[in-house]
Amino acid sequence: MNKNSMVPLYQQLSEEIKQQMVDGKLRAGDKLMTEAEFSQHFEVSRITVRKAIELLVDDGYIIRKQGIGTFVAEKKLHRIMKDQILSFTEMSKLDGQTPSSELISVGWIMPDGSTARRLHVDENEKVLKIVRLRKNDDIPVMIEENYYSKKMGFLLEENLLGSTYEIFRKHNFIPTHSMKTVEICYATEEEARFLGIEAKQALLLQKDEVRDQNGDTIHYCKLLTNPQKYLLTIII
Repeated sequence: MNKNSMVPLYQQLSEEIKQQMVDGKLRAGDKLMTEAEFSQHFEVSRITVRKAIELLVDDGYIIRKQGIGTFVAEKKLHRIMKDQILSFTEMSKLDGQTPSSELISVGWIMPDGSTARRLHVDENEKVLKIVRLRKNDDIPVMIEENYYSKKMGFLLEENLLGSTYEIFRKHNFIPTHSMKTVEICYATEEEARFLGIEAKQALLLQKDEVRDQNGDTIHYCKLLTNPQKYLLTIII
């Protein structure tokens, strides 16, 4: 700690703790020292320690558990929504994590009215439904339920464990437009089992309609995401 620096001591301490996370000295779930221990170790006031901790809590690096202590938070997938459409795979890699998938189900189904309208197909026309469990560093993050019209049937001949956006682009379907809605729902027992959480835990339900460079719908999807593993930033 440099007490002669123009950078406030609480910010220096905050950066020191974050660096320990980067270096692997502190890992997700590790319990941090108490305010008194930090104060003694770094020779700063407890007020300085408290401000540093508050900064780290606000930024999502650590969490407080009442009556237990302060712990390193698990890293969340950070999705930034602005003027670019990125796949789960692309977001994960940009965030320094390793994406993977588990195929839950795949097949042709009769769509309900809402899905048919979103895909611009007749309700009597079968659509392709693909459900995957998406993971970061082998940790379940979201259940991805995708619907496609018949023109996207080539997906059945592709590797569905990787990035479907790469497959889209290979077949000249370039995702350029997206309409999203986000709401809260609660995990069923089956969803909880896949995500490794308790049943009835709150989840983020995101519904996406993605269109290509010609304005045609590529797919409609529902994303059930564990908010403990996911951070969404919207830039307008």
